[in-house]
Amino acid sequence: MLLVASALAGLLGCAQKTESQEDENEEGHPLLGVVQAVEVEGLAMTVAHEEIPDFMPPMTMVFRVSPGDVKVFKKGDQIKARMVRDEDGGFRLIKIWKIDDEAAETMRRVNKRLEETVEDLGAGYYLAEGDAFPEFALVDQFGDTVTPTRYLGKPFMLNFIFTRCTDAEMCPLSTSKMATLQRLAKEAGLDDLEFVSVTLDPKFDTPSVLRTYAEAYGIDGENFRFVTGERDSVRQLIKSMALTHINTGDDIIHSLATVLVDRDRNIVKRSVKKAWNPIEFLEAAKGL
Repeated sequence: MLLVASALAGLLGCAQKTESQEDENEEGHPLLGVVQAVEVEGLAMTVAHEEIPDFMPPMTMVFRVSPGDVKVFKKGDQIKARMVRDEDGGFRLIKIWKIDDEAAETMRRVNKRLEETVEDLGAGYYLAEGDAFPEFALVDQFGDTVTPTRYLGKPFMLNFIFTRCTDAEMCPLSTSKMATLQRLAKEAGLDDLEFVSVTLDPKFDTPSVLRTYAEAYGIDGENFRFVTGERDSVRQLIKSMALTHINTGDDIIHSLATVLVDRDRNIVKRSVKKAWNPIEFLEAAKGL
């Protein structure tokens, strides 16, 4: 119990605490805690959490969670989440994020450079073929921080999607094409070609949501990362590609951008069409 208490005391002073409670209009209550156990079959996590003001004292509880959450989180993880009550009176955790101060500092530092790159572009400009793709740091479907070092000296494909997209010719089609290209690249022996899909909906698309989405498409996560993170950082990447991005609350109206980046981090191929051809990108990737 002493170890748990110490961990919770650390959370109280954590710089990310404010962020986890930034929107009190969201469903449920903000929660900060430490994972004590994960029940994969039972879709549950035991969490020692700090006081939830005006609702609950500090205690250790078992919470229902999603199938993606039991794959992403493990014993000892410090988390922030929203706690909601189920219809039968039990409690569930949603929108769970891992708290990692070191990773958060890395993301702040890298994404500050991303912000500066976008500011230098100016209004109405975007990164085109021949331009250097900016560095970014976000969180993937495994809950790990993706930093520029992952793609150092490697070519990668990158596109933008969101998991709640229902337009069959937009995100679902784009993800299917990326999955096809991943398979074709493996068959062609392009072992170091990486794939990245950036969510347009970071508020909803937590790591566990992205993991469930990737698995639904049968995507191998070894070299394909679906990434999310702080809204402002995601928006900077969106701006760099000049995507239309209008959040209506129930949906996101958006355009597309699919790019191939070479080993020196230069954009060698860019498409904004629904009908982009995986074979054309595959042939371009073979020349890198």
